[in-house]
Amino acid sequence: MRKMTNRNYYEKNNGYGYVVNVLKAEIGEDNTRFIIDNAVLRCNRLCGEYDNLPDKVKLHTHRMIFPRAALYIEMLEFIPCERAVELIERAVEIGVEPDAKRLNRLTKIKLFRPLFLRIFRLMLSSAFDDRSGFEMREIEANGKRLRIDVLKCPYCKYCELLGCGELTKTFCLSDDCIYSKLTGIEYRREGTLGRGFDRCDFDFAIRNEDINAR
Repeated sequence: MRKMTNRNYYEKNNGYGYVVNVLKAEIGEDNTRFIIDNAVLRCNRLCGEYDNLPDKVKLHTHRMIFPRAALYIEMLEFIPCERAVELIERAVEIGVEPDAKRLNRLTKIKLFRPLFLRIFRLMLSSAFDDRSGFEMREIEANGKRLRIDVLKCPYCKYCELLGCGELTKTFCLSDDCIYSKLTGIEYRREGTLGRGFDRCDFDFAIRNEDINAR
């Protein structure tokens, strides 16, 4: 089986690197090394067990869900659940900061804002479609507003299967950290599946436009 991750994945990644450094300070270098080594083993084992998944699903499970779940589960041997989630959430905030800043700069260009709505819609239809394990419902899509609900999500499914359903909300946090920083586009959300809502709702509206409320 080809390895999907290694120690560098956790130690060199900006977000996970933060977690590693905090763990070293809180529980010591030996225990942290133990966590990282076991997380690598666990992640690669999961990738092997679920190797028969469609490639489009693997883009989410093997690249995102399994590495994070493996680290989180191993952390629970040494620190409380609440603290582990807190560290992962901070790692997410750090990890997505470059993307948030990039979109913030791009959406300062007024002409780019309708383009962002089109790009986001295309991204969802490509990487977050039913073949990727999602179920979507498009409510509104035009040059001023985009509203899409996610009714089924593999992040919920596989976090639950791995016994760490509480970790799902850390993936939801990525959306909030990135899209709340958009310039000239209002990002609204009532809730997510990972936070106990009946759907993940995406609602983008270009500001200063005559857009009807929900």
